[in-house]
Amino acid sequence: MLTEQFVAAISASTKPNTGVTKDAGIFIHEYQPLAAQRHVFKKSATAPSGIAVSSSHIFAAQSDKAIVHVYSRGKGNQEALVPFPERIHSIALAAQDTVLLLGTESGRVLAWEICSGRLVSTSTSHLQPVTCIVVDPSSNFFLSGSSDAMIHVWSLPSILSFSPDTSRSPIHTLSTHRGPISSIACGHSASSANIAVSISGDKSAMVWDYHNGQALRTYLLPEAPTAVTLDPADRAFYVGYGDGSLQSIDFYDEVQKTTSTDVLRDSASSHRPIQPSPKTRFSAESQKLGGVLSLSLSWDGTTLISGHASGKIATWDVAKANYLSTVTNLPGPVSNLRFLPPTGFPSTPEPTFKLQTVVKPKQDAGLTSSGNGLVPPNYTLNMQLTGRLRGPHVSATDRKPAGKSAFEEALVHPSFPTSMLEESLAELESWGAASRAGSAPAVDFMALDEDNAKTSGSSSSSQQAEMKELKKQLASLQRVQKVTFSQLSELREEKEYFIAQEKKRAERAKTRATKKMRLANGANRSHANGDVEMNDSSDATSESASDDFDAADES
Repeated sequence: MLTEQFVAAISASTKPNTGVTKDAGIFIHEYQPLAAQRHVFKKSATAPSGIAVSSSHIFAAQSDKAIVHVYSRGKGNQEALVPFPERIHSIALAAQDTVLLLGTESGRVLAWEICSGRLVSTSTSHLQPVTCIVVDPSSNFFLSGSSDAMIHVWSLPSILSFSPDTSRSPIHTLSTHRGPISSIACGHSASSANIAVSISGDKSAMVWDYHNGQALRTYLLPEAPTAVTLDPADRAFYVGYGDGSLQSIDFYDEVQKTTSTDVLRDSASSHRPIQPSPKTRFSAESQKLGGVLSLSLSWDGTTLISGHASGKIATWDVAKANYLSTVTNLPGPVSNLRFLPPTGFPSTPEPTFKLQTVVKPKQDAGLTSSGNGLVPPNYTLNMQLTGRLRGPHVSATDRKPAGKSAFEEALVHPSFPTSMLEESLAELESWGAASRAGSAPAVDFMALDEDNAKTSGSSSSSQQAEMKELKKQLASLQRVQKVTFSQLSELREEKEYFIAQEKKRAERAKTRATKKMRLANGANRSHANGDVEMNDSSDATSESASDDFDAADES
């Protein structure tokens, strides 16, 4: 049976008499099949974008302290308190939940390898605190938004590289917003066509192609949005407002239905701001929910849950844009809300490793930099490997397990398998090498220097001489080929002639044998009648005629 849960966190406890466990700050609720509270974690107060959840741990950046609380989901208690030199405003997990990204108050982003304790810092690219961080599905890129209205796109492998020459600066800067960045939502595609949606205090929402640093679409909203989330199929996004209302914005609206062009990526309309219809906005005023602080969509994208300043968590029907129910009422504003991946699938692959404990970040210079670009000798990983390790097949008795075919790998891969791309590139390179060996490239410039002119002239003359020599060799090979073909045809004709002669000789021998047998039978009958001399003479005559015929044939 499938089980779907969500995690909610509050910024501060403002209602002490709610019947909830004292000092509870993080709540795990089961959404289906049975809606109920499953677990709570105490002593935590987080700001928006201040919580990160993995399969084994929960990380919570405290809103009033420079501390990150680490909770163990397996043990159900607090595992560690991790202090930092400055306050952490936003966090996010990356690289299969092995790297925790932290946005600081000074505008830097810290990358903490929780299985080794290595801590890497980026350059101070933001002028104000980093309010939100999102990681794309491939974990190759992440985006950071700040109160300075800037969004930076970073390369995570470059930041985690041990090479001293690797740049730890953003690869793109998205600077179209004119107000503080409230939140960012990243798409679900692992390809280079993935998108991101950002909302700002300037009452706008923008869709980005963050791989190229381009703005795809701008939406003018009626109020300053406070939260945003993307549809699981990246068809639409949902925003929440301070008055408790929500709005659904569809990428593929009526305009898209009238044309075959992807309007979202149409460069001609990217600079035109769009104002969504007021009909796409919905609310439940009678419930007195309060302002929306957080949003999250269910796994199938049919149910939207919203966390409000009143502590209520409401559910909404996405298709009908209707309020469904209030799931729970927490003792403080719901600053963070996140659906967890559903569990209970029959054929879910087991993870290859588990993180039992978290290694606190180390400020050792040997872990943060390396002069020669190699891994430092004191770099250690702490993780538990589960199942059998993948290695080369070396058994002579056991049959190698059959893997997926190239078609199956390409069918389920988010873009194209790396092996397929490498083979294709190698094949293209071999074709290019063959073409370069067969013909010399033409000169596409004029030499202004005399030495260069002489050099180019000598090189062209040598190429022409080489071409003439190759043509001579080709002509000689063609002549040899013609002679060889003529000899082969003569040998074939001679062979056919000898075969025909051998067939004729065999037929004559068979005929002689038949005649001899007939003559012998006739002689026996004549001897019985007394005519022996006549038969002997006729036999001798036939034998001499046959011998004469064979001699004539052989000559």
